[in-house]
Amino acid sequence: MPYLRLDLAQTYPSETKRELATRLCHLYADVMQTQLWRPNVGIAELGEDNLFHLGKDGLESITMVLVEIRRGRSLDLRLELGRRIVDICAEVLGVPKRTVLVEFTVHTGDEILRDGEWAGDWTAAEASARKTQRRGVRRRVSNRPSKTGGKMSNAGLAESATPTQ
Repeated sequence: MPYLRLDLAQTYPSETKRELATRLCHLYADVMQTQLWRPNVGIAELGEDNLFHLGKDGLESITMVLVEIRRGRSLDLRLELGRRIVDICAEVLGVPKRTVLVEFTVHTGDEILRDGEWAGDWTAAEASARKTQRRGVRRRVSNRPSKTGGKMSNAGLAESATPTQ
């Protein structure tokens, strides 16, 4: 988590899909204030005549983006992310912006398992870790709940700082 799943009504070269996935990972980490390694992207090419929406002019092909995220972000951040996902999809895939639809599903941290532990809700510590990475120090922050309490506190954060190259 997070997971961005794109259902596409066309097929694309591998280079295009890799560029799209890379740009969406960077976008997600920047807008949602988290580490770059967290976002995951899946692309399903359903192909021509397999993904539709009934638009004002009749049936039209669409690009569907489902965004699964952890609880803790504001509506404004989600809106910014959604709008920028539409922009990137339109640019990289060459589809009209009006045909890129984005849906969000917000999960609590105890619905996401990562490395055998609950992921926990998003916290400002992830944003701090992201800013530290940008300044040249890579910091690993785990916001997983402790095994005893299940709730987050500063004592539940594990951090290590290492210089980046």
